[in-house]
Amino acid sequence: MPAHERSHYARIVRLGVLDIGSNTVHLLVANARAGGRPTATTSHRSVLRLMRYLQPDGSISPEGVAGLVDAVTAAREKARAEGVDELLATATSAVREATNGEEVIALIEEALGQPLQVLGGETEARLTYLAVRRWFGWSAGQILLFDIGGGSLEIAGGADELPDLAESVPLGAGRSTVQFLPHDPLERR
Repeated sequence: MPAHERSHYARIVRLGVLDIGSNTVHLLVANARAGGRPTATTSHRSVLRLMRYLQPDGSISPEGVAGLVDAVTAAREKARAEGVDELLATATSAVREATNGEEVIALIEEALGQPLQVLGGETEARLTYLAVRRWFGWSAGQILLFDIGGGSLEIAGGADELPDLAESVPLGAGRSTVQFLPHDPLERR
């Protein structure tokens, strides 16, 4: 292999993945190189539980938006401190389904200083399935996946690298708790 190709494969890049979910804002930093396995180096998590901040009209309250922006700002600062070369930021059901989602996305992008990728429910289910397939490998055979998040439940299944079925439904743990068990402790009816 020529020297210039070896140096390409040996070059380590610091990657950051920021998952803005219904329960947490989670930054994972990893060292990666072409053809190699990524090695996680840092994990930074802020617990928000955005479902607590949903208004009756489906919007995220100003308090919830402020907490979200603060968590994203802290994650961005952590990524900079860790020397991240490239940051991929994604948001899932709480942001994508909020009636003020466009405003929230704009504020997140301003805090990040870059675009935010908002995953659709089916895409979220497909990516989760792909991660499970890669983790367990082909020997796992047929996979049926249920991923219960804070805002949604992803269901995916199949025997190949990509699922035959991928769906997302608004039955996350946080969303269901807020909707069906709004009082703690539970009030008798």
